[in-house]
Amino acid sequence: MSAQDSPEYRFLQEIAADLSSGDVSFPTFLDATLKVRMALKSPDVTAEELSRIVMSEPLLSVKVIRLANSAALNPAGKPVADLRNAVIRVGFSSIRALAITVAMGQLLEAREMAPYAPRARALWEHSIEVAALSFVIAARLTRINAHEAMFTGLVHDIGMFYLLSRASKHPELSADSVELGRLLFEWHTSVGHAVLSTLGMSDEVTEAVSEHEMPMREAAPRTLAQVVSLANEIASHRNPFADDEVREAVRGAIEPLPRLAHEQLAEIVAESREEMDSIVAALSA
Repeated sequence: MSAQDSPEYRFLQEIAADLSSGDVSFPTFLDATLKVRMALKSPDVTAEELSRIVMSEPLLSVKVIRLANSAALNPAGKPVADLRNAVIRVGFSSIRALAITVAMGQLLEAREMAPYAPRARALWEHSIEVAALSFVIAARLTRINAHEAMFTGLVHDIGMFYLLSRASKHPELSADSVELGRLLFEWHTSVGHAVLSTLGMSDEVTEAVSEHEMPMREAAPRTLAQVVSLANEIASHRNPFADDEVREAVRGAIEPLPRLAHEQLAEIVAESREEMDSIVAALSA
């Protein structure tokens, strides 16, 4: 069989055609995200209105209250129990992030995703850790909005989840195919950019998703893209579709972080462990 006759190549052609035509169709697992997106399109949306939308998704409601009472957002230890005050404390950027967690939960439970489930769940664990790291790095090292950084960290690999959802509809593809894994890694940043652009995300967020696989070599991050790139690089849960061989084949050889930067980051992560753990718990539950 020639390369052009392979199921991976045909799948790639299908995705490329969709991207070139601007036809990024959303699977049902993004329903909760789309509801929140539509509400936030209005610059005049109030916490009261958003809380009513959140209330229509029971799982999202629980997640909002849980994050509002986490150590990261509630250092004073004053819990909130009502959804409106939880929405105010959490903020609109984090509401979007929590809607994504509901969507991912639905995707991971889909029957057709079963062949991809182990690596998809590992990818989600990686995404949650990158979100928590992005929050801490933004808060400790930059003036970038930490909630926006958390959201961007959570969705930095959304292109890969989108591709997995599409691949699950093609039974001729092998979930363990090395070629499919390489295809997912090579295309996930551009697909992620397209998905988030269609969802109406800001240029800063879409650019960060496009650039998160580019190594960050500056002494300290200055942009949202650099924050997420750094979080992605130091996360202990690795992207299961991106082993060292695939990463080097796609990105080229990568120099390690300077020792000083590595030590500083390790110290910040250690000092912020309670914050990070509370974010991971809120996003995972």
